[in-house]
Amino acid sequence: MTQQTLAEGTIIGGRFAVEQAVGQGDLGRVYKARDTKNNNLIALRAIGRDEIPDEADVDRLRLRVKEASALTHRNIRSTFGMGVEEKGLVYVSVEWVEGRNLATLLAARNEAGKRFSFKGAYNIIGHVCNALAYAHQKTYHGALSPRSIMVSSSGRVKVSDWGLSTIRTRLANYPGRKKDESAFWAPEVISKPGTATARSDIYSAGALFYMLITGSPPRRPLRAPSTLGFSKDVDAVIARCMAADPMQRYETAEAVKEAISALVKAIETPTSQAVAGAVDDDLGIDVEVDLASIGVPEPGAKFKQPVPTFSASPTAPKPPPPKGPMLSAPGLPVPPSTDLGTDGDVLLGGRASVIDMGAVLSSIGKSEAARWMVQKDKFDHGPFTDRELIQMIMLGEVVYKHNLLNMDTGVRKKLKAWPEFEDVLEKYRIKKKAEEEAAALRKTESAEKRGTAFKLMIAAIVVGAVGLALGIYFVALKPREEKKFDRDEMIAKLDSGEIKLKLGSDPTGAGGGRGGKRRGGGKSGGGGSGEFVPGMSYEEAMAAGVDLGSLTNNAGQKQLTPEVIKNTMDRNVRRFLQCLDGSTNRVDMEIVVGNQGRVIGVSARGKGSSGMKRCCESIVRSVKFPPSSSPQTAASWWFEVDY
Repeated sequence: MTQQTLAEGTIIGGRFAVEQAVGQGDLGRVYKARDTKNNNLIALRAIGRDEIPDEADVDRLRLRVKEASALTHRNIRSTFGMGVEEKGLVYVSVEWVEGRNLATLLAARNEAGKRFSFKGAYNIIGHVCNALAYAHQKTYHGALSPRSIMVSSSGRVKVSDWGLSTIRTRLANYPGRKKDESAFWAPEVISKPGTATARSDIYSAGALFYMLITGSPPRRPLRAPSTLGFSKDVDAVIARCMAADPMQRYETAEAVKEAISALVKAIETPTSQAVAGAVDDDLGIDVEVDLASIGVPEPGAKFKQPVPTFSASPTAPKPPPPKGPMLSAPGLPVPPSTDLGTDGDVLLGGRASVIDMGAVLSSIGKSEAARWMVQKDKFDHGPFTDRELIQMIMLGEVVYKHNLLNMDTGVRKKLKAWPEFEDVLEKYRIKKKAEEEAAALRKTESAEKRGTAFKLMIAAIVVGAVGLALGIYFVALKPREEKKFDRDEMIAKLDSGEIKLKLGSDPTGAGGGRGGKRRGGGKSGGGGSGEFVPGMSYEEAMAAGVDLGSLTNNAGQKQLTPEVIKNTMDRNVRRFLQCLDGSTNRVDMEIVVGNQGRVIGVSARGKGSSGMKRCCESIVRSVKFPPSSSPQTAASWWFEVDY
């Protein structure tokens, strides 16, 4: 069913003003719109829920759009985000590009009797490979086709539709499955949606190149390009890209680009009538590589055996090993991954520091994804993984005053405001102070040179200071060892009834009279951002307004009361016992729950270590509450181990 066209001036998601409809696609309608928050033009794809009836598919789309929003590359069309309107309309906002997609461009050129030269085709596919090489460090596309390649009016090639591939390949009734669009998809994507990988994109890149040089869609059985006058070396490259077995394809997009570029100067454009037409590359497309500087082997040097059939050839050139996943950026060196000890300790000056990397990584999720952006000198650098960021902190490349952006949540604040990195910053301060003291000592020794006796005296002072410091440290440590907290013993006593667990709520306690408060929509107060982001504290959630773009129709649902919140928390209380570390026997929590039943803000109060509080807050955020008609409901809850 074709959705009704949105009228000019319609506001979507509380911020995007529709200016005009620009096309009805096989998945929703695309509009030219303006972001009222920054006055920037965007492209807005509006998809009716009749097109995505399964809520699980909406969740999959939301996850893929989140991945796509982290991609920033000159050959990738930027994805900004998605939302769901109250009436069920799903919308995805992306970068506005003045230009045409490759499918439209090819159709117009075929109608005019024009075609690309081999060099012109390489120039387009080279940009596509650049985009894939960057994106494959984080995600994949999964459904590349000419319609997902944009050529701007300024000649920039941009890969588009990141995230939509999940829906397009999963929907059995998607119209593109019956068109040439699906001919560009890898066989595993068509037979088993959800199994797409980076090698699926390699298949699509080969199919795109086939279309560019032959003018025909890559429908099987394929007609070998050599039958049209091209070299059989071209057969081998395309056959390897489009091998039915993903493991027989090139390993990386860089390898595809290198294999094609090595053929450009050696291959003459065929004169066969099968690909007849006026060669016309005058599109102003950026030239990514200086073709004159490419070293090209003698024809056939890399392809010693002809391809008997148009299938993957075992003699096709072996691609180079994939490059490392770490990115360098101006002002920030590539993190020295080889300087990691076997236990994950950071190596400083050839020696492992005493910082517990395992504990630090555990506190921030042990994520191997590059999710941190660092702002230095008004520029963003990165992205970096948790481990890479910790290394740069310990090396002094990233300090407390630098802004840090978590691309998973969109939260940006100074490094010193991120509790996950408190221990790392403290360790760096200790390390820096020790280095400064050592440098001062070296300067003193160099300047004085008063003889052996003076040097021995300085050494004695240093040794004595170190010994005193160690003595104080161990004296301070001893009481802790004597009072070591045994969590297992505590749980055993609870199970036997020797000690008891008290539960309660306190609307007039730590919450300052705010318990049970329900808020409606409107502008944010208290300087809040007006939008909820994951990981907010109780205060931030209460200060933020309601994001109307994410609300659904909850008119038939009951209100969520503090008593319901208390009962839900009581049922989950034993999960919090793993957080107790002996620093306190009572934990007070302030909680804000959204209308969908998810926690949008939480703060742990009272005594106790910061680690214990962070652990409890993390568990609260995982608790699911009943949905309600109130945009947000606040309550206080506590539990106490009664010894």
